[in-house]
Amino acid sequence: MNSRPRALSLLRNSEHYRATAFRTGLQAVGFEVVTELRDPMPADVLLTWNRSGGNNETAHQFEGAGARVLVAENGYLGKSWRGEKWFALSLGHHVGAGEWMPAGRERWDALQVPLAPWREGGTDVLVLEQRGIGEPGIASPPGWAERIAHLTGGRIRKHPGATEPAISLEADLVGVREVITWHSAGALAALMAGVPVFYDFPRWIGAQAAVPLRLRGQVPPLRDDAARLAMFRSLAWAQWAFPEIERGDAFAHLLEPAHA
Repeated sequence: MNSRPRALSLLRNSEHYRATAFRTGLQAVGFEVVTELRDPMPADVLLTWNRSGGNNETAHQFEGAGARVLVAENGYLGKSWRGEKWFALSLGHHVGAGEWMPAGRERWDALQVPLAPWREGGTDVLVLEQRGIGEPGIASPPGWAERIAHLTGGRIRKHPGATEPAISLEADLVGVREVITWHSAGALAALMAGVPVFYDFPRWIGAQAAVPLRLRGQVPPLRDDAARLAMFRSLAWAQWAFPEIERGDAFAHLLEPAHA
């Protein structure tokens, strides 16, 4: 009987998803990577890119059997960032709804990422549109950006995956006094640029450094250096560079304590 835990990868074989690197990393920490797994056991894992459609159904099957689900996506701070390709990786769910095991300040601090002073003034409210792709209850609701723009008088920045923006996010933030997001990488970039953020998805990974949208008008925008730094120090453990995936570092951090 094979005693090695098994890993079922649902990542597509394309350059974008780097499925081979994920398989190599899982094998490096002791998993037998399989193409089919109908009888998951608690020691097994499922690797999926987001949790939409049939992938979500398979994830529920694994969780029902006591197995763990690894959810991958593009890196929170950009799929290509600081000279590396990055991937978000967490247990259970994406964008902050799952678990990612923060383990100290050193990982973020070593990157030496500058965080701009908080912006005062500005006139525009920028609403970040999202495509609504992903797990039910976590994906942006249909028509969310249009509804929020109507309620707040903000202008919409189209999602870059839906249509190529005419200008960069950095340029689009000029003159903006606040950003509104469901949950987005763009809002994290805004926080790095010192632009206050309001968010509408309660479990968003950037929530510690922002204000719930439901409180907009009741409390001022958050400009808290300590909260922002703490959020990014935590987030640093939720995304991994390509070599860390391929070596298995990401999987060792997230999975090995549970079956060591």
